[in-house]
Amino acid sequence: MKLNTIVLPLVLLLGLPTIAWSQLTFITNNGTITITGYTGSTSVLVIPSTTNGYPVTSITTNAFNGGNYFVDVTVPEGVTTIGDSAFWDCWYLSNVSLPNSLTKIGDFAFYLCSDLTNAPLGNSLTNIGAYAFSLTALISVILPESLLTIGEYGYSALR
Repeated sequence: MKLNTIVLPLVLLLGLPTIAWSQLTFITNNGTITITGYTGSTSVLVIPSTTNGYPVTSITTNAFNGGNYFVDVTVPEGVTTIGDSAFWDCWYLSNVSLPNSLTKIGDFAFYLCSDLTNAPLGNSLTNIGAYAFSLTALISVILPESLLTIGEYGYSALR
């Protein structure tokens, strides 16, 4: 096996997160980044913890709404808020990695993510909005002790 047959796929694989990051749209607010959307079509999205030297701290309302190409999403440490309807109708999404820094998941955040089976909750989560995980395929949920409120139909299984 030639070295270039190993190196080229490795270089391409290592370059994928950079391509995905450059396709994120965001706003800067008082020295922090809020993710507002995504223009790519990757099935695995790893949101960076920093962009342009600023920490990513939130995902805004409707940021990935209808992003039916996502299968796996990783939200980095430092993000404290996922806005309303942020991942609404991402029906191929099956796995979400949520950070321990997350304190709020908005209303309808993962609503109608019908393939979502795995979304472990972090230790700082205090609020889960109404319908946040409704019409998902979550199999089990462990609620952290920090949780103060769960909105109406915060969880309702599809299957």
